[in-house]
Amino acid sequence: HCESFEGELKELARARQEHDKHFEFDYYPKKDSLKVSKGQIIAKSGNTGGSTAPHLHFEIRETKSEDALNPLLFNFDIRDTREPRIRGLKMYSLTKEGYRIPGKSKRFDTYASGDKYRISGDKVTIQADYSSEEGGVGFAFDAIDQLNAANNICGIHQSFLIVDGDTVFSQDMTRISFFTNRQINTHKDYEEYHERRKHFHKSFRTCHNELPIYREQLNRGVLNVKPGTSYAIKYTCFDAQGNETSLEFDLIVGDGKQQKNTPLYEGKKKLYPDAPFMNIASSHYIYFPQELLYEPTPLILDTTENVHFGNSEVPLDNYFEIMLPTAKNNLNEKYYVEHLDKRGRSTALIGPHNDGWISVKSREFGSFEVKVDTVGPSIENRNFRNNADVRGKTLIWNINDNESGIDQYDLYIDGKWQLLSWEPKKAAFFYDPVESIRGKRSVKIVATDLKGNKTTKEYTLNF
Repeated sequence: HCESFEGELKELARARQEHDKHFEFDYYPKKDSLKVSKGQIIAKSGNTGGSTAPHLHFEIRETKSEDALNPLLFNFDIRDTREPRIRGLKMYSLTKEGYRIPGKSKRFDTYASGDKYRISGDKVTIQADYSSEEGGVGFAFDAIDQLNAANNICGIHQSFLIVDGDTVFSQDMTRISFFTNRQINTHKDYEEYHERRKHFHKSFRTCHNELPIYREQLNRGVLNVKPGTSYAIKYTCFDAQGNETSLEFDLIVGDGKQQKNTPLYEGKKKLYPDAPFMNIASSHYIYFPQELLYEPTPLILDTTENVHFGNSEVPLDNYFEIMLPTAKNNLNEKYYVEHLDKRGRSTALIGPHNDGWISVKSREFGSFEVKVDTVGPSIENRNFRNNADVRGKTLIWNINDNESGIDQYDLYIDGKWQLLSWEPKKAAFFYDPVESIRGKRSVKIVATDLKGNKTTKEYTLNF
């Protein structure tokens, strides 16, 4: 999110861009090859990329594991006397594996009372069939934290779920592994976050959740409560400075009979986290490996128009493979697969083409259809015209491709490559003329899409 690099870092970045002839680059400096000193300016904070305001992105990582460590635990002078807030409570009916039973959850609002939080009546009442003999119930809490001088939302550092005086589940956000961080999709209530932007931390986990943030666990937090009984529940959470907030209530289980285990999606074929799925037909080949799902989901496979596989609102932990047939013609290198999600958003999937089939990988369910891209990107100059005087001006272009997507963009002045900067927030490409370029010059901009289609625009400009 930098506005710019400064000094040696700026020179290094520009040299790499010149070497690669590309705005973006990956570079791993050797140990001790790039040293900085206290008080040295190395960059200016900015608002580029996907940021919402100028800021400094700051991380501390453990070298050996590359785990991200909580920087608020390193004694920085950041004032924080505000306790975490508990904005809501949610309870679920669970299987023995920790899977949520569809349609069997309850949400409760909370309110502050002194230094604690409460819910209406200080109790949650459920029917006896909410907890099966083999399964149980689980809780999640919409808990957030904020620092004194900022209104942005931070996560909590630690939490403890205590039942009848015993800690049955706890989490600790001292470190997070990048290898498992996508499993945050199963730690939080995924639907609540994406539909309402609520931060519900589950105080239970499925048998497949490998996040290393959990400490004390009794039956992974799945509470096997019995009909006609009551339980004293306490949830306590802390921020990194030790500020504490808690919520206490009674769980009342009504009289009645438990089922042995509550079935999931009864009468429907299902995909399971621990089982692969393969389906082959003249219209498609699908291979869905195990350990991509967080919880079971109904199998959806419809080939009436195109290939529709799964519910695109169900998150996946990794990629599955899909192959679709193509026409036998001379357009082999122009084929791609268009992916559409439930909301109609389109993504181009690129993959190899062989013997009348194109193979792609996707990390989302949805609809898949083979498309052909033979049209190059569009290039539009935004703030100048051909034969114009552009002295002291930053040149701006729009470059778009509505099919396979942009692969490469290059700017040449009198035949020499120049750095063209991309800013996604403004959906624009920028060129700041260097001091050595003066007078009337020949300018050429070239854009290529992911299927090799190329568009060129040429101008004569006075710098």
